[in-house]
Amino acid sequence: MQPVFPEYIQFLKSHNCDTNWFRENTFWLDNNIVKAFKRGGQIVSLYRVSVDDNLCLTLTKHKQNKNFDYFETWQKTIQRNQDRLCQIEQDSISLLRQQGLNTDRRIINTNSTGKDSMVATYLAKKAGLNFETFFNVTTLDVAESNQMAKRNGYQHIFPDPQYGGFYQYVHNSGMIPNRFTRFCCQYFKERPTVDYFNADEKLLLVFGIRNEESNQRSNYDDIIKNPLWGNRDWIGVLPIRKWTELDIWPYILAENIEINPKYKYGYTRVGCGIACPYYTKYTWVLDKYWYPYLYNRWRDILRNDFVSNNKWLIMNCTIKEYVTKAWTGGVFRIEPTDEVIQEYAEYSGLDIEVAKKYFNRFCSNGCINKRSQPLKIKDKNTIAMNMKMFGRDIERFKCKKCLMKEFGWCKEQWDQQVQSFKEQGCKLF
Repeated sequence: MQPVFPEYIQFLKSHNCDTNWFRENTFWLDNNIVKAFKRGGQIVSLYRVSVDDNLCLTLTKHKQNKNFDYFETWQKTIQRNQDRLCQIEQDSISLLRQQGLNTDRRIINTNSTGKDSMVATYLAKKAGLNFETFFNVTTLDVAESNQMAKRNGYQHIFPDPQYGGFYQYVHNSGMIPNRFTRFCCQYFKERPTVDYFNADEKLLLVFGIRNEESNQRSNYDDIIKNPLWGNRDWIGVLPIRKWTELDIWPYILAENIEINPKYKYGYTRVGCGIACPYYTKYTWVLDKYWYPYLYNRWRDILRNDFVSNNKWLIMNCTIKEYVTKAWTGGVFRIEPTDEVIQEYAEYSGLDIEVAKKYFNRFCSNGCINKRSQPLKIKDKNTIAMNMKMFGRDIERFKCKKCLMKEFGWCKEQWDQQVQSFKEQGCKLF
Protein backbone atom coordinates (compact mmCIF):
# COMPACT_ATOMS: atom_id res chain seq x y z
CA MET A 1 0.00 0.00 0.00
CA GLN A 2 1.43 3.37 -0.99
CA PRO A 3 0.32 7.00 -1.08
CA VAL A 4 -1.65 8.35 -4.03
CA PHE A 5 0.26 11.37 -5.33
CA PRO A 6 -0.98 14.12 -7.70
CA GLU A 7 1.11 12.66 -10.53
CA TYR A 8 -0.92 9.45 -10.37
CA ILE A 9 -4.17 11.40 -10.47
CA GLN A 10 -2.83 13.13 -13.58
CA PHE A 11 -2.31 9.68 -15.09
CA LEU A 12 -5.88 8.59 -14.25
CA LYS A 13 -7.30 11.82 -15.63
CA SER A 14 -5.42 11.33 -18.89
CA HIS A 15 -7.26 8.01 -19.24
CA ASN A 16 -10.64 9.74 -19.00
CA CYS A 17 -11.22 8.80 -15.37
CA ASP A 18 -13.29 11.02 -13.08
CA THR A 19 -10.84 12.41 -10.50
CA ASN A 20 -13.00 15.08 -8.87
CA TRP A 21 -12.97 13.01 -5.67
CA PHE A 22 -9.25 13.45 -5.18
CA ARG A 23 -7.93 15.11 -2.03
CA GLU A 24 -4.20 15.59 -1.66
CA ASN A 25 -2.27 13.84 1.12
CA THR A 26 -5.18 11.51 1.89
CA PHE A 27 -5.50 8.40 -0.29
CA TRP A 28 -3.60 5.13 -0.60
CA LEU A 29 -3.16 2.67 -3.47
CA ASP A 30 -3.27 -1.04 -2.63
CA ASN A 31 -3.34 -3.73 -5.35
CA ASN A 32 -4.96 -1.32 -7.80
CA ILE A 33 -7.59 -0.22 -5.28
CA VAL A 34 -7.70 3.36 -3.99
CA LYS A 35 -8.29 3.32 -0.24
CA ALA A 36 -8.53 5.73 2.68
CA PHE A 37 -8.66 5.60 6.47
CA LYS A 38 -11.81 6.66 8.32
CA ARG A 39 -11.80 7.96 11.87
CA GLY A 40 -10.21 5.48 14.22
CA GLY A 41 -8.05 3.93 11.52
CA GLN A 42 -10.57 1.71 9.73
CA ILE A 43 -9.58 1.46 6.07
CA VAL A 44 -12.16 1.40 3.28
CA SER A 45 -11.90 0.70 -0.44
CA LEU A 46 -13.12 3.55 -2.65
CA TYR A 47 -12.17 2.96 -6.29
CA ARG A 48 -10.89 0.04 -8.34
CA VAL A 49 -8.41 0.52 -11.18
CA SER A 50 -8.84 -2.16 -13.87
CA VAL A 51 -6.93 -2.90 -17.09
CA ASP A 52 -8.20 -5.20 -19.85
CA ASP A 53 -6.21 -7.23 -22.40
CA ASN A 54 -6.17 -4.25 -24.77
CA LEU A 55 -4.56 -2.14 -22.02
CA CYS A 56 -7.66 0.03 -21.62
CA LEU A 57 -7.89 1.44 -18.10
CA THR A 58 -11.09 2.06 -16.16
CA LEU A 59 -11.80 3.49 -12.71
CA THR A 60 -14.95 2.21 -11.00
CA LYS A 61 -16.49 3.02 -7.66
CA HIS A 62 -15.97 0.29 -5.05
CA LYS A 63 -18.98 -1.15 -3.23
CA GLN A 64 -17.47 0.01 0.09
CA ASN A 65 -17.53 3.62 -1.11
CA LYS A 66 -20.51 5.12 0.75
CA ASN A 67 -19.78 8.82 0.14
CA PHE A 68 -18.00 9.35 3.45
CA ASP A 69 -17.51 12.97 4.47
CA TYR A 70 -14.27 12.46 6.40
CA PHE A 71 -11.01 10.69 5.63
CA GLU A 72 -7.85 10.67 7.66
CA THR A 73 -4.93 12.61 6.12
CA TRP A 74 -1.46 11.10 5.88
CA GLN A 75 -0.40 13.29 8.77
CA LYS A 76 -3.20 11.90 10.95
CA THR A 77 -2.17 8.37 9.99
CA ILE A 78 1.41 9.15 11.00
CA GLN A 79 0.26 10.55 14.34
CA ARG A 80 -1.95 7.51 14.99
CA ASN A 81 0.99 5.16 14.34
CA GLN A 82 3.64 7.32 16.02
CA ASP A 83 4.35 4.91 18.89
CA ARG A 84 4.89 1.97 16.52
CA LEU A 85 7.05 4.02 14.16
CA CYS A 86 9.26 5.13 17.03
CA GLN A 87 9.56 1.56 18.31
CA ILE A 88 10.49 -0.06 15.00
CA GLU A 89 12.92 2.76 14.27
CA GLN A 90 14.69 2.17 17.58
CA ASP A 91 14.73 -1.61 17.02
CA SER A 92 16.30 -1.15 13.60
CA ILE A 93 18.88 1.36 14.80
CA SER A 94 19.75 -0.92 17.71
CA LEU A 95 20.38 -3.82 15.32
CA LEU A 96 22.53 -1.67 13.05
CA ARG A 97 24.61 -0.37 15.96
CA GLN A 98 25.01 -3.85 17.39
CA GLN A 99 26.37 -5.15 14.10
CA GLY A 100 27.99 -2.06 12.62
CA LEU A 101 29.63 -0.08 15.41
CA ASN A 102 33.13 -1.07 16.51
CA THR A 103 33.35 -3.66 13.74
CA ASP A 104 36.41 -4.49 11.70
CA ARG A 105 34.23 -5.17 8.67
CA ARG A 106 33.86 -2.82 5.74
CA ILE A 107 30.20 -1.73 5.74
CA ILE A 108 28.50 -1.71 2.35
CA ASN A 109 24.98 -0.36 1.84
CA THR A 110 23.24 -1.36 -1.39
CA ASN A 111 20.61 1.10 -2.59
CA SER A 112 18.34 0.65 -5.61
CA THR A 113 16.62 4.03 -4.96
CA GLY A 114 13.51 2.05 -4.00
CA LYS A 115 11.58 2.95 -0.85
CA ASP A 116 13.00 0.10 1.26
CA SER A 117 16.55 0.89 0.23
CA MET A 118 16.07 4.57 1.06
CA VAL A 119 14.75 3.76 4.54
CA ALA A 120 17.59 1.32 5.24
CA THR A 121 20.16 3.93 4.16
CA TYR A 122 18.48 6.59 6.27
CA LEU A 123 18.50 4.33 9.34
CA ALA A 124 22.16 3.45 8.82
CA LYS A 125 22.95 7.16 8.91
CA LYS A 126 20.88 7.63 12.05
CA ALA A 127 22.69 4.72 13.66
CA GLY A 128 26.00 6.50 13.07
CA LEU A 129 27.50 3.76 10.91
CA ASN A 130 30.53 4.47 8.75
CA PHE A 131 29.36 2.97 5.46
CA GLU A 132 29.56 3.28 1.69
CA THR A 133 26.48 3.22 -0.55
CA PHE A 134 26.45 1.46 -3.90
CA PHE A 135 23.93 1.50 -6.74
CA ASN A 136 23.75 -1.31 -9.31
CA VAL A 137 23.59 0.05 -12.84
CA THR A 138 21.29 -2.67 -14.20
CA THR A 139 20.85 -0.77 -17.51
CA LEU A 140 17.13 -1.37 -17.01
CA ASP A 141 16.51 1.44 -14.56
CA VAL A 142 14.75 4.55 -15.81
CA ALA A 143 16.43 7.96 -15.90
CA GLU A 144 14.84 9.11 -12.64
CA SER A 145 16.46 6.25 -10.70
CA ASN A 146 19.89 6.82 -12.22
CA GLN A 147 19.66 10.55 -11.58
CA MET A 148 18.61 9.95 -7.99
CA ALA A 149 21.62 7.69 -7.37
CA LYS A 150 23.96 10.21 -8.94
CA ARG A 151 22.44 13.10 -7.01
CA ASN A 152 22.99 11.28 -3.71
CA GLY A 153 26.57 10.40 -4.56
CA TYR A 154 26.13 6.63 -4.60
CA GLN A 155 29.03 4.66 -6.04
CA HIS A 156 28.12 2.68 -9.15
CA ILE A 157 28.49 -1.04 -9.82
CA PHE A 158 28.38 -1.80 -13.55
CA PRO A 159 27.59 -5.17 -15.16
CA ASP A 160 30.32 -7.37 -16.58
CA PRO A 161 31.46 -5.98 -19.99
CA GLN A 162 30.97 -9.44 -21.52
CA TYR A 163 27.22 -8.96 -21.14
CA GLY A 164 27.12 -5.29 -22.05
CA GLY A 165 23.81 -3.64 -21.24
CA PHE A 166 20.53 -5.52 -20.96
CA TYR A 167 19.34 -4.65 -24.46
CA GLN A 168 22.73 -5.52 -25.93
CA TYR A 169 22.65 -8.88 -24.18
CA VAL A 170 19.15 -9.61 -25.47
CA HIS A 171 20.28 -8.74 -28.98
CA ASN A 172 23.45 -10.85 -28.85
CA SER A 173 21.98 -13.88 -27.03
CA GLY A 174 18.51 -13.89 -28.57
CA MET A 175 17.09 -14.47 -25.08
CA ILE A 176 13.88 -12.85 -23.87
CA PRO A 177 13.45 -13.05 -20.08
CA ASN A 178 10.23 -14.68 -18.91
CA ARG A 179 8.90 -16.08 -15.66
CA PHE A 180 10.51 -19.47 -16.26
CA THR A 181 13.92 -18.42 -17.63
CA ARG A 182 15.28 -15.17 -16.26
CA PHE A 183 18.84 -13.91 -16.36
CA CYS A 184 18.41 -10.21 -15.55
CA CYS A 185 18.93 -10.18 -11.76
CA GLN A 186 21.78 -12.67 -11.90
CA TYR A 187 23.73 -11.00 -14.73
CA PHE A 188 22.97 -7.35 -14.02
CA LYS A 189 22.58 -7.18 -10.26
CA GLU A 190 23.62 -10.17 -8.14
CA ARG A 191 26.75 -11.36 -9.94
CA PRO A 192 28.19 -7.85 -10.57
CA THR A 193 27.84 -7.09 -6.85
CA VAL A 194 29.63 -10.29 -5.82
CA ASP A 195 32.38 -9.75 -8.39
CA TYR A 196 32.88 -6.08 -7.52
CA PHE A 197 34.22 -6.60 -4.01
CA ASN A 198 37.40 -8.40 -3.05
CA ALA A 199 36.62 -11.95 -1.98
CA ASP A 200 39.17 -11.67 0.83
CA GLU A 201 37.51 -8.62 2.39
CA LYS A 202 35.38 -8.91 5.50
CA LEU A 203 32.10 -7.21 4.62
CA LEU A 204 28.93 -6.22 6.42
CA LEU A 205 26.22 -5.56 3.84
CA VAL A 206 23.11 -3.56 4.74
CA PHE A 207 20.02 -4.53 2.74
CA GLY A 208 16.53 -3.03 2.59
CA ILE A 209 14.83 -6.44 2.53
CA ARG A 210 11.53 -7.12 4.30
CA ASN A 211 9.88 -10.42 5.29
CA GLU A 212 6.55 -9.23 3.92
CA GLU A 213 7.88 -8.95 0.35
CA SER A 214 7.70 -12.63 -0.64
CA ASN A 215 7.39 -16.20 0.63
CA GLN A 216 11.12 -16.73 0.18
CA ARG A 217 12.01 -13.63 2.19
CA SER A 218 9.47 -14.36 4.93
CA ASN A 219 11.96 -16.76 6.55
CA TYR A 220 14.90 -14.34 6.60
CA ASP A 221 16.42 -13.44 9.97
CA ASP A 222 18.16 -10.24 11.04
CA ILE A 223 21.47 -11.65 9.82
CA ILE A 224 21.78 -13.57 6.55
CA LYS A 225 24.45 -15.18 4.40
CA ASN A 226 23.73 -15.45 0.68
CA PRO A 227 24.79 -18.79 -0.90
CA LEU A 228 26.10 -16.77 -3.87
CA TRP A 229 28.85 -15.44 -1.62
CA GLY A 230 30.41 -18.87 -1.25
CA ASN A 231 33.13 -18.99 1.40
CA ARG A 232 33.55 -15.22 1.59
CA ASP A 233 33.52 -13.76 5.07
CA TRP A 234 30.48 -11.59 4.35
CA ILE A 235 27.33 -11.16 6.40
CA GLY A 236 24.15 -9.27 5.57
CA VAL A 237 22.04 -7.32 8.03
CA LEU A 238 18.35 -6.62 7.43
CA PRO A 239 17.36 -3.67 9.64
CA ILE A 240 13.80 -3.35 8.29
CA ARG A 241 12.90 -6.98 7.72
CA LYS A 242 9.94 -6.82 10.16
CA TRP A 243 8.54 -3.59 8.73
CA THR A 244 5.28 -3.67 6.79
CA GLU A 245 4.32 -1.56 3.79
CA LEU A 246 2.20 0.56 6.11
CA ASP A 247 5.24 1.12 8.32
CA ILE A 248 7.51 2.13 5.46
CA TRP A 249 5.36 4.81 3.86
CA PRO A 250 4.26 6.76 6.98
CA TYR A 251 7.88 6.67 8.13
CA ILE A 252 9.08 8.04 4.77
CA LEU A 253 6.49 10.80 4.88
CA ALA A 254 7.17 11.62 8.53
CA GLU A 255 10.96 11.78 8.08
CA ASN A 256 10.76 13.48 4.67
CA ILE A 257 12.93 10.80 3.04
CA GLU A 258 13.48 11.29 -0.68
CA ILE A 259 11.01 9.39 -2.87
CA ASN A 260 11.77 7.91 -6.26
CA PRO A 261 9.45 9.68 -8.74
CA LYS A 262 8.22 6.34 -10.09
CA TYR A 263 6.18 5.84 -6.92
CA LYS A 264 4.47 9.14 -7.56
CA TYR A 265 3.59 7.91 -11.04
CA GLY A 266 1.75 4.89 -9.60
CA TYR A 267 4.42 2.16 -9.72
CA THR A 268 4.79 -0.21 -6.78
CA ARG A 269 8.37 -1.07 -7.80
CA VAL A 270 11.03 1.19 -9.24
CA GLY A 271 13.68 -1.26 -10.45
CA CYS A 272 14.07 -3.06 -13.78
CA GLY A 273 11.71 -0.89 -15.77
CA ILE A 274 9.77 -1.91 -18.89
CA ALA A 275 11.12 -5.44 -19.53
CA CYS A 276 10.49 -7.31 -16.26
CA PRO A 277 8.29 -10.38 -16.92
CA TYR A 278 6.79 -10.11 -13.43
CA TYR A 279 5.19 -6.78 -14.15
CA THR A 280 1.50 -6.77 -15.05
CA LYS A 281 -0.84 -5.20 -17.60
CA TYR A 282 -1.39 -2.39 -15.12
CA THR A 283 2.34 -1.66 -15.12
CA TRP A 284 2.41 -1.72 -18.92
CA VAL A 285 -0.25 0.99 -19.02
CA LEU A 286 1.93 3.09 -16.73
CA ASP A 287 4.95 2.40 -18.97
CA LYS A 288 3.00 3.39 -22.06
CA TYR A 289 2.07 6.72 -20.48
CA TRP A 290 5.22 7.69 -18.56
CA TYR A 291 7.89 6.06 -20.73
CA PRO A 292 6.49 5.75 -24.27
CA TYR A 293 9.90 5.50 -25.95
CA LEU A 294 11.07 2.64 -23.71
CA TYR A 295 7.65 0.98 -23.93
CA ASN A 296 7.67 0.99 -27.73
CA ARG A 297 11.34 0.02 -27.92
CA TRP A 298 10.77 -3.14 -25.88
CA ARG A 299 7.71 -4.13 -27.86
CA ASP A 300 9.59 -3.69 -31.12
CA ILE A 301 12.20 -6.09 -29.71
CA LEU A 302 9.45 -8.55 -28.78
CA ARG A 303 7.90 -8.39 -32.25
CA ASN A 304 11.24 -8.94 -33.96
CA ASP A 305 12.02 -11.83 -31.63
CA PHE A 306 8.67 -13.44 -32.34
CA VAL A 307 8.99 -13.22 -36.12
CA SER A 308 12.69 -14.11 -36.41
CA ASN A 309 12.27 -17.18 -34.18
CA ASN A 310 8.94 -18.28 -35.68
CA LYS A 311 7.31 -18.30 -32.28
CA TRP A 312 3.92 -18.96 -33.85
CA LEU A 313 5.07 -22.61 -33.82
CA ILE A 314 6.23 -22.52 -30.19
CA MET A 315 3.65 -20.30 -28.48
CA ASN A 316 0.56 -21.01 -30.65
CA CYS A 317 -0.37 -17.34 -30.55
CA THR A 318 -0.36 -14.24 -32.77
CA ILE A 319 2.22 -11.48 -32.68
CA LYS A 320 -0.21 -9.21 -30.85
CA GLU A 321 -0.96 -11.87 -28.24
CA TYR A 322 2.75 -12.43 -27.68
CA VAL A 323 3.55 -8.75 -27.29
CA THR A 324 0.58 -7.93 -25.05
CA LYS A 325 0.66 -10.93 -22.71
CA ALA A 326 2.29 -14.19 -23.83
CA TRP A 327 5.99 -13.19 -23.75
CA THR A 328 6.09 -13.37 -19.94
CA GLY A 329 5.33 -17.11 -19.79
CA GLY A 330 5.46 -20.39 -21.68
CA VAL A 331 3.18 -21.88 -24.34
CA PHE A 332 0.18 -19.61 -24.71
CA ARG A 333 -2.29 -22.30 -25.86
CA ILE A 334 -2.09 -25.98 -26.72
CA GLU A 335 -3.54 -25.69 -30.23
CA PRO A 336 -3.20 -22.73 -32.62
CA THR A 337 -6.31 -20.82 -33.63
CA ASP A 338 -7.24 -20.19 -37.26
CA GLU A 339 -6.02 -16.61 -36.77
CA VAL A 340 -2.59 -17.85 -35.67
CA ILE A 341 -2.24 -20.16 -38.68
CA GLN A 342 -3.46 -17.44 -41.05
CA GLU A 343 -0.93 -14.94 -39.71
CA TYR A 344 1.90 -17.45 -39.96
CA ALA A 345 0.90 -18.34 -43.51
CA GLU A 346 0.92 -14.68 -44.54
CA TYR A 347 4.33 -13.99 -43.00
CA SER A 348 5.82 -17.16 -44.51
CA GLY A 349 4.18 -16.87 -47.93
CA LEU A 350 2.59 -20.31 -47.59
CA ASP A 351 -0.81 -21.75 -48.42
CA ILE A 352 -3.02 -22.32 -45.38
CA GLU A 353 -2.98 -26.11 -45.72
CA VAL A 354 0.81 -26.17 -45.86
CA ALA A 355 1.08 -23.68 -42.98
CA LYS A 356 -1.05 -25.96 -40.78
CA LYS A 357 1.58 -28.70 -41.06
CA TYR A 358 4.10 -26.62 -39.09
CA PHE A 359 2.06 -26.72 -35.88
CA ASN A 360 2.19 -29.34 -33.12
CA ARG A 361 4.25 -31.97 -34.94
CA PHE A 362 5.92 -34.76 -33.00
CA CYS A 363 8.64 -37.17 -34.09
CA SER A 364 6.94 -40.20 -35.62
CA ASN A 365 9.89 -42.40 -34.65
CA GLY A 366 8.86 -42.12 -31.01
CA CYS A 367 11.68 -39.86 -29.81
CA ILE A 368 11.13 -38.33 -26.37
CA ASN A 369 12.33 -35.14 -24.68
CA LYS A 370 14.15 -34.70 -21.35
CA ARG A 371 10.83 -35.01 -19.53
CA SER A 372 10.17 -38.40 -21.13
CA GLN A 373 7.39 -36.89 -23.22
CA PRO A 374 6.91 -37.20 -27.00
CA LEU A 375 9.42 -34.93 -28.75
CA LYS A 376 7.71 -31.89 -30.26
CA ILE A 377 9.35 -30.50 -33.40
CA LYS A 378 9.60 -26.74 -32.85
CA ASP A 379 12.21 -25.91 -35.49
CA LYS A 380 10.78 -24.53 -38.73
CA ASN A 381 13.68 -25.86 -40.79
CA THR A 382 13.09 -29.41 -39.55
CA ILE A 383 9.41 -29.30 -40.53
CA ALA A 384 10.41 -27.80 -43.88
CA MET A 385 13.05 -30.49 -44.48
CA ASN A 386 10.45 -33.21 -43.91
CA MET A 387 8.17 -31.74 -46.57
CA LYS A 388 11.07 -31.02 -48.93
CA MET A 389 12.33 -34.59 -48.79
CA PHE A 390 9.02 -36.48 -48.54
CA GLY A 391 6.49 -34.12 -50.15
CA ARG A 392 4.07 -31.54 -48.82
CA ASP A 393 1.31 -34.09 -48.35
CA ILE A 394 3.09 -36.03 -45.59
CA GLU A 395 1.45 -36.39 -42.20
CA ARG A 396 4.22 -38.18 -40.27
CA PHE A 397 7.24 -36.02 -39.43
CA LYS A 398 10.66 -36.87 -38.04
CA CYS A 399 12.90 -34.84 -35.78
CA LYS A 400 16.17 -33.33 -36.94
CA LYS A 401 18.27 -36.08 -35.38
CA CYS A 402 16.26 -38.81 -37.12
CA LEU A 403 16.43 -37.04 -40.49
CA MET A 404 20.18 -36.57 -40.25
CA LYS A 405 20.60 -40.24 -39.39
CA GLU A 406 18.34 -41.36 -42.25
CA PHE A 407 20.22 -39.32 -44.87
CA GLY A 408 23.67 -39.74 -43.32
CA TRP A 409 24.19 -36.02 -42.78
CA CYS A 410 26.42 -34.45 -40.18
CA LYS A 411 25.51 -31.07 -38.69
CA GLU A 412 27.59 -29.21 -41.29
CA GLN A 413 25.85 -31.04 -44.14
CA TRP A 414 22.46 -30.33 -42.58
CA ASP A 415 23.25 -26.61 -42.42
CA GLN A 416 24.46 -26.66 -46.02
CA GLN A 417 21.23 -28.31 -47.18
CA VAL A 418 19.07 -25.81 -45.33
CA GLN A 419 21.06 -22.86 -46.66
CA SER A 420 20.95 -24.25 -50.20
CA PHE A 421 17.15 -24.56 -50.15
CA LYS A 422 16.82 -21.05 -48.74
CA GLU A 423 19.04 -19.61 -51.49
CA GLN A 424 16.86 -21.42 -54.07
CA GLY A 425 13.93 -19.42 -52.70
CA CYS A 426 12.03 -22.36 -51.21
CA LYS A 427 9.25 -20.83 -49.08
CA LEU A 428 9.12 -23.90 -46.87
CA PHE A 429 12.27 -22.63 -45.16
